[in-house]
Amino acid sequence: MTDTIIPPRLASEAEAIAAAHAAAAEIAVLARDAALNDRIPHQAAEILSASGVTAIYVPRELGGLGASIETVVETVRIISAADGGVGQLLQIHNVMIRGVFSRPDDEFRARLIADIFAGKRFGNALAEGKGKGKGGGTRLTQDDRGIWRLNGRKTFATGCYLAEWISISATSDAGPVGVLLHRDAPGLSLADDWDAYGQQHSVSGSISFDNVEVDPRFAPGVKAGPSGGDFMPRTGLTWPQILHAAIDTGIARGALEATTAYIRDNMRAWPEAGVARAADEQHTIKRIGEYAVAVRAAESALRYAARTFDLFKNSPGDRALEDELILAVATARAQSDAASIHIGSDLFSLTGANSTLDRWNLQRYWADARVHTTHDPIRWRIHHIGNFYLNGVPPDEYGRAARLRQQEIAIATNANSAANAARETSRP
Repeated sequence: MTDTIIPPRLASEAEAIAAAHAAAAEIAVLARDAALNDRIPHQAAEILSASGVTAIYVPRELGGLGASIETVVETVRIISAADGGVGQLLQIHNVMIRGVFSRPDDEFRARLIADIFAGKRFGNALAEGKGKGKGGGTRLTQDDRGIWRLNGRKTFATGCYLAEWISISATSDAGPVGVLLHRDAPGLSLADDWDAYGQQHSVSGSISFDNVEVDPRFAPGVKAGPSGGDFMPRTGLTWPQILHAAIDTGIARGALEATTAYIRDNMRAWPEAGVARAADEQHTIKRIGEYAVAVRAAESALRYAARTFDLFKNSPGDRALEDELILAVATARAQSDAASIHIGSDLFSLTGANSTLDRWNLQRYWADARVHTTHDPIRWRIHHIGNFYLNGVPPDEYGRAARLRQQEIAIATNANSAANAARETSRP
Protein backbone atom coordinates (compact mmCIF):
# COMPACT_ATOMS: atom_id res chain seq x y z
CA MET A 1 0.00 0.00 0.00
CA THR A 2 1.06 3.57 -0.46
CA ASP A 3 1.90 5.56 2.66
CA THR A 4 -0.86 8.10 1.92
CA ILE A 5 -3.67 5.57 2.36
CA ILE A 6 -4.89 5.09 5.92
CA PRO A 7 -7.66 2.48 6.06
CA PRO A 8 -10.59 3.31 8.31
CA ARG A 9 -11.21 1.37 11.53
CA LEU A 10 -14.64 -0.04 10.79
CA ALA A 11 -16.76 0.21 13.94
CA SER A 12 -19.56 -2.26 13.22
CA GLU A 13 -20.39 -5.28 11.11
CA ALA A 14 -22.86 -3.18 9.13
CA GLU A 15 -20.01 -0.79 8.29
CA ALA A 16 -17.88 -3.73 7.22
CA ILE A 17 -20.55 -4.98 4.82
CA ALA A 18 -21.08 -1.48 3.42
CA ALA A 19 -17.32 -1.02 2.96
CA ALA A 20 -17.10 -4.34 1.12
CA HIS A 21 -19.90 -3.30 -1.25
CA ALA A 22 -18.22 0.06 -1.91
CA ALA A 23 -14.86 -1.58 -2.61
CA ALA A 24 -16.52 -4.21 -4.82
CA ALA A 25 -18.16 -1.50 -6.93
CA GLU A 26 -14.75 0.01 -7.69
CA ILE A 27 -13.08 -3.36 -8.26
CA ALA A 28 -15.87 -4.44 -10.62
CA VAL A 29 -15.10 -1.52 -12.94
CA LEU A 30 -11.53 -2.77 -13.30
CA ALA A 31 -12.61 -6.40 -13.62
CA ARG A 32 -14.83 -5.66 -16.61
CA ASP A 33 -11.78 -4.58 -18.65
CA ALA A 34 -10.50 -7.66 -20.50
CA ALA A 35 -7.17 -5.92 -21.08
CA LEU A 36 -6.51 -6.20 -17.33
CA ASN A 37 -7.25 -9.93 -17.08
CA ASP A 38 -3.60 -10.97 -17.11
CA ARG A 39 -2.24 -7.94 -15.26
CA ILE A 40 -1.20 -7.96 -11.62
CA PRO A 41 -4.17 -6.36 -9.80
CA HIS A 42 -2.22 -3.71 -7.92
CA GLN A 43 -5.04 -1.16 -8.04
CA ALA A 44 -7.77 -3.61 -7.04
CA ALA A 45 -5.66 -4.84 -4.12
CA GLU A 46 -5.12 -1.24 -2.98
CA ILE A 47 -8.86 -0.59 -3.12
CA LEU A 48 -9.45 -3.70 -1.03
CA SER A 49 -6.96 -2.71 1.66
CA ALA A 50 -8.01 0.95 1.69
CA SER A 51 -11.58 -0.11 2.46
CA GLY A 52 -10.65 -1.39 5.92
CA VAL A 53 -12.20 -4.79 5.19
CA THR A 54 -8.86 -6.61 5.53
CA ALA A 55 -8.75 -5.82 9.27
CA ILE A 56 -12.28 -6.73 10.41
CA TYR A 57 -11.27 -10.19 11.68
CA VAL A 58 -8.87 -8.78 14.30
CA PRO A 59 -10.39 -9.64 17.73
CA ARG A 60 -11.80 -6.93 19.95
CA GLU A 61 -9.29 -7.71 22.67
CA LEU A 62 -6.56 -6.79 20.20
CA GLY A 63 -8.22 -3.54 19.19
CA GLY A 64 -10.18 -4.80 16.20
CA LEU A 65 -13.81 -5.20 15.25
CA GLY A 66 -13.84 -8.91 15.98
CA ALA A 67 -16.30 -9.51 13.16
CA SER A 68 -18.36 -12.68 13.17
CA ILE A 69 -17.61 -15.53 10.81
CA GLU A 70 -20.82 -14.68 8.98
CA THR A 71 -19.64 -11.12 8.29
CA VAL A 72 -16.11 -12.11 7.23
CA VAL A 73 -17.53 -14.77 4.89
CA GLU A 74 -19.97 -12.25 3.44
CA THR A 75 -17.21 -9.73 2.68
CA VAL A 76 -15.28 -12.40 0.75
CA ARG A 77 -18.45 -13.27 -1.19
CA ILE A 78 -19.12 -9.61 -2.03
CA ILE A 79 -15.59 -8.95 -3.27
CA SER A 80 -15.58 -12.22 -5.26
CA ALA A 81 -18.76 -11.20 -7.08
CA ALA A 82 -16.73 -8.29 -8.46
CA ASP A 83 -13.51 -10.25 -9.11
CA GLY A 84 -12.95 -13.85 -8.04
CA GLY A 85 -9.18 -13.46 -7.98
CA VAL A 86 -9.24 -10.41 -5.72
CA GLY A 87 -11.76 -12.25 -3.55
CA GLN A 88 -9.17 -14.98 -3.14
CA LEU A 89 -6.61 -12.41 -1.99
CA LEU A 90 -9.01 -11.54 0.82
CA GLN A 91 -9.79 -15.20 1.46
CA ILE A 92 -6.19 -16.27 2.00
CA HIS A 93 -5.44 -13.11 4.00
CA ASN A 94 -8.21 -13.97 6.46
CA VAL A 95 -6.98 -17.56 6.70
CA MET A 96 -3.40 -16.55 7.41
CA ILE A 97 -3.98 -13.77 9.93
CA ARG A 98 -5.84 -16.11 12.27
CA GLY A 99 -2.49 -17.52 13.35
CA VAL A 100 -1.31 -14.04 14.36
CA PHE A 101 -3.91 -13.79 17.11
CA SER A 102 -2.69 -16.95 18.88
CA ARG A 103 0.96 -15.91 18.82
CA PRO A 104 2.72 -14.86 22.03
CA ASP A 105 1.86 -11.31 23.12
CA ASP A 106 5.15 -9.67 22.19
CA GLU A 107 6.67 -6.96 20.04
CA PHE A 108 6.47 -9.10 16.91
CA ARG A 109 2.75 -9.77 17.27
CA ALA A 110 2.15 -6.07 17.90
CA ARG A 111 4.02 -5.29 14.67
CA LEU A 112 1.91 -7.79 12.72
CA ILE A 113 -1.36 -6.45 14.05
CA ALA A 114 -0.29 -2.88 13.31
CA ASP A 115 0.43 -3.97 9.73
CA ILE A 116 -3.01 -5.56 9.45
CA PHE A 117 -4.63 -2.31 10.58
CA ALA A 118 -2.49 -0.47 8.04
CA GLY A 119 -3.99 -2.60 5.26
CA LYS A 120 -1.00 -4.88 4.75
CA ARG A 121 -1.99 -8.26 3.38
CA PHE A 122 -0.88 -11.80 4.17
CA GLY A 123 -0.29 -14.60 1.67
CA ASN A 124 0.51 -18.28 1.93
CA ALA A 125 3.11 -20.64 0.56
CA LEU A 126 2.08 -24.19 1.37
CA ALA A 127 1.91 -26.29 -1.80
CA GLU A 128 4.98 -28.03 -3.20
CA GLY A 129 5.55 -28.83 -6.84
CA LYS A 130 5.95 -32.35 -8.25
CA GLY A 131 3.46 -33.95 -5.88
CA LYS A 132 5.50 -33.56 -2.70
CA GLY A 133 2.59 -32.32 -0.63
CA LYS A 134 2.57 -29.37 1.70
CA GLY A 135 5.95 -28.59 3.19
CA GLY A 136 7.71 -31.64 1.73
CA GLY A 137 10.50 -30.09 -0.33
CA THR A 138 10.99 -26.87 1.65
CA ARG A 139 13.18 -27.40 4.71
CA LEU A 140 14.15 -25.42 7.77
CA THR A 141 17.57 -26.33 9.15
CA GLN A 142 20.17 -24.92 11.52
CA ASP A 143 23.64 -24.15 10.25
CA ASP A 144 26.82 -24.71 12.26
CA ARG A 145 26.34 -21.30 13.92
CA GLY A 146 22.86 -22.18 15.12
CA ILE A 147 21.10 -19.90 12.59
CA TRP A 148 17.85 -21.17 11.12
CA ARG A 149 17.85 -21.32 7.30
CA LEU A 150 14.96 -21.92 4.92
CA ASN A 151 15.49 -23.47 1.49
CA GLY A 152 13.06 -24.68 -1.15
CA ARG A 153 10.36 -23.59 -3.55
CA LYS A 154 6.58 -23.29 -3.34
CA THR A 155 3.91 -23.16 -6.02
CA PHE A 156 0.29 -21.96 -5.85
CA ALA A 157 1.51 -19.26 -3.47
CA THR A 158 -1.80 -17.41 -3.34
CA GLY A 159 -1.57 -13.69 -2.81
CA CYS A 160 2.13 -13.73 -1.98
CA TYR A 161 3.19 -11.50 -4.86
CA LEU A 162 1.10 -8.67 -3.36
CA ALA A 163 1.47 -9.61 0.31
CA GLU A 164 3.53 -8.00 3.04
CA TRP A 165 3.84 -11.19 5.11
CA ILE A 166 4.05 -14.76 3.87
CA SER A 167 3.10 -17.84 5.88
CA ILE A 168 5.14 -20.90 4.88
CA SER A 169 4.96 -24.59 5.71
CA ALA A 170 8.20 -26.53 5.83
CA THR A 171 9.75 -29.72 7.13
CA SER A 172 12.56 -30.02 9.64
CA ASP A 173 14.39 -32.68 11.58
CA ALA A 174 11.80 -32.25 14.34
CA GLY A 175 8.78 -32.48 12.02
CA PRO A 176 6.48 -29.98 10.29
CA VAL A 177 6.97 -26.31 11.08
CA GLY A 178 5.35 -23.03 10.13
CA VAL A 179 7.39 -19.93 9.32
CA LEU A 180 6.27 -16.34 8.78
CA LEU A 181 8.53 -14.18 6.63
CA HIS A 182 8.46 -10.62 5.38
CA ARG A 183 8.41 -10.28 1.60
CA ASP A 184 11.72 -8.37 1.70
CA ALA A 185 13.66 -11.11 3.51
CA PRO A 186 17.05 -11.62 1.76
CA GLY A 187 17.00 -14.80 -0.32
CA LEU A 188 13.20 -14.79 -0.74
CA SER A 189 12.19 -14.51 -4.42
CA LEU A 190 8.63 -13.97 -5.66
CA ALA A 191 7.73 -14.89 -9.25
CA ASP A 192 4.76 -13.68 -11.27
CA ASP A 193 4.47 -17.04 -13.06
CA TRP A 194 0.83 -17.93 -12.45
CA ASP A 195 -0.26 -18.81 -15.99
CA ALA A 196 -3.65 -20.46 -15.49
CA TYR A 197 -6.52 -19.25 -17.67
CA GLY A 198 -8.60 -18.27 -14.63
CA GLN A 199 -8.23 -16.71 -11.17
CA GLN A 200 -5.37 -14.71 -12.63
CA HIS A 201 -5.86 -11.93 -10.09
CA SER A 202 -5.15 -14.32 -7.22
CA VAL A 203 -1.50 -14.04 -8.39
CA SER A 204 -0.90 -17.62 -7.22
CA GLY A 205 2.61 -17.82 -8.60
CA SER A 206 5.70 -19.39 -7.08
CA ILE A 207 8.11 -18.38 -4.34
CA SER A 208 11.68 -19.56 -3.71
CA PHE A 209 13.85 -19.57 -0.60
CA ASP A 210 17.61 -19.54 -0.99
CA ASN A 211 19.24 -19.95 2.41
CA VAL A 212 16.80 -17.44 3.93
CA GLU A 213 17.68 -16.60 7.51
CA VAL A 214 14.74 -17.09 9.84
CA ASP A 215 15.20 -14.82 12.84
CA PRO A 216 13.70 -16.45 15.97
CA ARG A 217 12.58 -13.03 17.19
CA PHE A 218 10.30 -12.79 14.17
CA ALA A 219 9.26 -16.45 14.14
CA PRO A 220 8.64 -17.48 17.75
CA GLY A 221 7.96 -21.08 16.72
CA VAL A 222 11.66 -21.76 16.09
CA LYS A 223 13.12 -20.34 19.31
CA ALA A 224 13.46 -23.76 20.89
CA GLY A 225 13.46 -25.69 17.63
CA PRO A 226 10.59 -26.56 15.34
CA SER A 227 7.57 -28.13 16.97
CA GLY A 228 6.26 -31.14 15.10
CA GLY A 229 3.63 -33.76 15.64
CA ASP A 230 0.68 -31.47 16.35
CA PHE A 231 -2.39 -33.34 15.12
CA MET A 232 -4.79 -31.43 12.90
CA PRO A 233 -8.18 -30.84 14.57
CA ARG A 234 -11.30 -32.06 12.80
CA THR A 235 -12.23 -28.52 11.80
CA GLY A 236 -8.67 -27.46 11.00
CA LEU A 237 -9.53 -26.78 7.35
CA THR A 238 -13.11 -25.64 7.83
CA TRP A 239 -12.09 -21.99 7.97
CA PRO A 240 -10.38 -21.89 4.56
CA GLN A 241 -13.06 -24.21 3.16
CA ILE A 242 -15.97 -21.89 3.98
CA LEU A 243 -14.08 -18.95 2.51
CA HIS A 244 -13.44 -20.95 -0.66
CA ALA A 245 -17.21 -21.50 -0.84
CA ALA A 246 -17.66 -17.74 -0.47
CA ILE A 247 -15.43 -17.15 -3.50
CA ASP A 248 -17.41 -19.48 -5.75
CA THR A 249 -20.75 -18.21 -4.45
CA GLY A 250 -19.59 -14.68 -5.26
CA ILE A 251 -18.49 -15.69 -8.76
CA ALA A 252 -21.92 -17.25 -9.35
CA ARG A 253 -23.67 -14.06 -8.21
CA GLY A 254 -21.38 -11.93 -10.38
CA ALA A 255 -22.09 -14.13 -13.41
CA LEU A 256 -25.86 -13.88 -12.84
CA GLU A 257 -25.79 -10.10 -12.55
CA ALA A 258 -23.52 -9.68 -15.60
CA THR A 259 -25.77 -11.95 -17.65
CA THR A 260 -28.98 -10.13 -16.76
CA ALA A 261 -27.33 -6.77 -17.49
CA TYR A 262 -26.14 -8.02 -20.88
CA ILE A 263 -29.59 -9.36 -21.79
CA ARG A 264 -31.34 -6.13 -20.84
CA ASP A 265 -28.87 -3.77 -22.49
CA ASN A 266 -27.16 -5.56 -25.37
CA MET A 267 -29.10 -8.62 -26.53
CA ARG A 268 -31.65 -8.78 -29.35
CA ALA A 269 -34.79 -10.85 -29.03
CA TRP A 270 -34.92 -14.06 -31.04
CA PRO A 271 -37.32 -13.61 -34.02
CA GLU A 272 -39.48 -16.61 -33.10
CA ALA A 273 -40.18 -15.23 -29.63
CA GLY A 274 -42.59 -12.58 -30.90
CA VAL A 275 -41.37 -9.97 -28.41
CA ALA A 276 -39.47 -6.72 -28.82
CA ARG A 277 -37.06 -7.15 -25.89
CA ALA A 278 -34.79 -10.12 -25.20
CA ALA A 279 -35.65 -9.71 -21.53
CA ASP A 280 -39.26 -10.62 -22.38
CA GLU A 281 -38.44 -13.94 -24.06
CA GLN A 282 -40.15 -16.80 -22.26
CA HIS A 283 -37.24 -19.25 -22.50
CA THR A 284 -34.76 -16.58 -21.43
CA ILE A 285 -36.83 -15.67 -18.39
CA LYS A 286 -37.01 -19.34 -17.39
CA ARG A 287 -33.26 -19.84 -17.76
CA ILE A 288 -32.48 -16.73 -15.69
CA GLY A 289 -34.87 -18.06 -13.07
CA GLU A 290 -32.89 -21.30 -12.98
CA TYR A 291 -29.65 -19.36 -12.58
CA ALA A 292 -31.16 -17.30 -9.76
CA VAL A 293 -32.37 -20.41 -7.94
CA ALA A 294 -28.85 -21.89 -8.12
CA VAL A 295 -27.31 -18.66 -6.78
CA ARG A 296 -29.89 -18.30 -4.01
CA ALA A 297 -29.35 -21.91 -2.96
CA ALA A 298 -25.58 -21.38 -2.80
CA GLU A 299 -25.97 -18.15 -0.83
CA SER A 300 -28.42 -19.77 1.59
CA ALA A 301 -26.10 -22.73 2.15
CA LEU A 302 -23.18 -20.36 2.71
CA ARG A 303 -25.08 -18.24 5.25
CA TYR A 304 -26.23 -21.32 7.14
CA ALA A 305 -22.69 -22.69 7.26
CA ALA A 306 -21.33 -19.35 8.50
CA ARG A 307 -23.94 -19.09 11.24
CA THR A 308 -23.22 -22.66 12.27
CA PHE A 309 -19.53 -21.74 12.43
CA ASP A 310 -20.30 -18.84 14.78
CA LEU A 311 -22.33 -21.19 16.99
CA PHE A 312 -19.49 -23.70 17.06
CA LYS A 313 -16.99 -21.00 18.08
CA ASN A 314 -19.07 -20.50 21.23
CA SER A 315 -19.47 -24.26 21.86
CA PRO A 316 -16.26 -25.88 20.60
CA GLY A 317 -16.83 -29.06 22.61
CA ASP A 318 -20.20 -29.83 21.03
CA ARG A 319 -19.48 -32.90 18.87
CA ALA A 320 -22.89 -32.90 17.14
CA LEU A 321 -22.46 -29.23 16.25
CA GLU A 322 -18.96 -29.97 14.99
CA ASP A 323 -20.40 -32.66 12.70
CA GLU A 324 -23.04 -30.24 11.46
CA LEU A 325 -20.44 -27.55 10.78
CA ILE A 326 -18.34 -29.85 8.58
CA LEU A 327 -21.45 -31.06 6.74
CA ALA A 328 -22.75 -27.50 6.29
CA VAL A 329 -19.46 -26.23 4.89
CA ALA A 330 -19.22 -29.25 2.57
CA THR A 331 -22.74 -28.49 1.34
CA ALA A 332 -21.85 -24.86 0.72
CA ARG A 333 -18.79 -25.95 -1.24
CA ALA A 334 -20.83 -28.32 -3.39
CA GLN A 335 -23.60 -25.78 -4.04
CA SER A 336 -21.21 -22.95 -4.88
CA ASP A 337 -19.11 -25.19 -7.10
CA ALA A 338 -22.13 -26.26 -9.15
CA ALA A 339 -23.67 -22.79 -9.41
CA SER A 340 -20.50 -20.96 -10.44
CA ILE A 341 -19.44 -23.46 -13.09
CA HIS A 342 -22.94 -23.90 -14.53
CA ILE A 343 -23.85 -20.23 -14.82
CA GLY A 344 -20.38 -19.13 -15.92
CA SER A 345 -20.47 -21.61 -18.80
CA ASP A 346 -24.15 -21.83 -19.72
CA LEU A 347 -24.70 -18.08 -19.96
CA PHE A 348 -23.19 -18.11 -23.47
CA SER A 349 -25.80 -20.55 -24.74
CA LEU A 350 -28.38 -18.02 -23.59
CA THR A 351 -26.75 -14.76 -24.67
CA GLY A 352 -25.39 -15.83 -28.06
CA ALA A 353 -22.27 -15.29 -30.14
CA ASN A 354 -21.91 -11.57 -29.54
CA SER A 355 -21.51 -12.13 -25.81
CA THR A 356 -18.32 -14.12 -26.41
CA LEU A 357 -16.45 -11.01 -27.58
CA ASP A 358 -13.64 -9.81 -25.34
CA ARG A 359 -15.28 -6.40 -25.03
CA TRP A 360 -17.83 -7.87 -22.59
CA ASN A 361 -15.28 -9.99 -20.69
CA LEU A 362 -17.99 -12.43 -19.63
CA GLN A 363 -15.66 -15.40 -20.03
CA ARG A 364 -13.86 -14.49 -16.82
CA TYR A 365 -16.67 -15.90 -14.69
CA TRP A 366 -16.37 -19.39 -16.13
CA ALA A 367 -12.57 -19.24 -16.23
CA ASP A 368 -12.35 -18.15 -12.59
CA ALA A 369 -14.94 -20.69 -11.43
CA ARG A 370 -13.43 -23.56 -13.40
CA VAL A 371 -9.94 -22.90 -12.07
CA HIS A 372 -10.87 -22.11 -8.49
CA THR A 373 -13.20 -25.09 -8.04
CA THR A 374 -10.29 -27.44 -8.76
CA HIS A 375 -8.83 -26.41 -5.38
CA ASP A 376 -9.86 -29.76 -3.92
CA PRO A 377 -12.21 -32.46 -5.23
CA ILE A 378 -15.83 -31.63 -4.44
CA ARG A 379 -16.62 -35.32 -4.90
CA TRP A 380 -14.91 -35.95 -1.57
CA ARG A 381 -16.94 -33.28 0.20
CA ILE A 382 -20.06 -35.01 -1.12
CA HIS A 383 -18.62 -38.40 -0.14
CA HIS A 384 -18.40 -37.34 3.51
CA ILE A 385 -22.00 -36.12 3.42
CA GLY A 386 -23.24 -39.34 1.86
CA ASN A 387 -21.21 -41.55 4.19
CA PHE A 388 -22.63 -39.72 7.20
CA TYR A 389 -26.25 -40.10 6.11
CA LEU A 390 -25.93 -43.64 4.79
CA ASN A 391 -23.50 -45.23 7.24
CA GLY A 392 -23.38 -42.84 10.18
CA VAL A 393 -19.67 -42.15 9.65
CA PRO A 394 -18.70 -38.79 11.22
CA PRO A 395 -17.37 -36.41 8.54
CA ASP A 396 -13.81 -35.12 8.43
CA GLU A 397 -12.02 -32.45 6.46
CA TYR A 398 -9.54 -33.88 3.99
CA GLY A 399 -6.40 -32.91 5.90
CA ARG A 400 -7.35 -34.78 9.04
CA ALA A 401 -8.75 -37.71 7.08
CA ALA A 402 -5.39 -38.12 5.34
CA ARG A 403 -3.50 -37.87 8.62
CA LEU A 404 -5.81 -40.45 10.22
CA ARG A 405 -5.17 -42.84 7.36
CA GLN A 406 -1.42 -42.34 7.67
CA GLN A 407 -1.70 -43.01 11.39
CA GLU A 408 -3.70 -46.20 10.76
CA ILE A 409 -1.10 -47.41 8.27
CA ALA A 410 1.72 -46.69 10.71
CA ILE A 411 -0.05 -48.55 13.53
CA ALA A 412 -0.75 -51.54 11.26
CA THR A 413 2.85 -51.57 10.03
CA ASN A 414 4.22 -51.46 13.57
CA ALA A 415 1.85 -54.22 14.65
CA ASN A 416 2.93 -56.42 11.74
CA SER A 417 6.56 -55.77 12.52
CA ALA A 418 6.03 -56.67 16.16
CA ALA A 419 4.18 -59.84 15.20
CA ASN A 420 6.92 -60.87 12.79
CA ALA A 421 9.56 -60.21 15.42
CA ALA A 422 7.62 -62.29 17.94
CA ARG A 423 7.40 -65.20 15.50
CA GLU A 424 11.10 -65.01 14.81
CA THR A 425 12.01 -65.14 18.51
CA SER A 426 9.61 -68.04 19.19
CA ARG A 427 11.17 -70.28 16.58
CA PRO A 428 13.38 -73.07 17.94
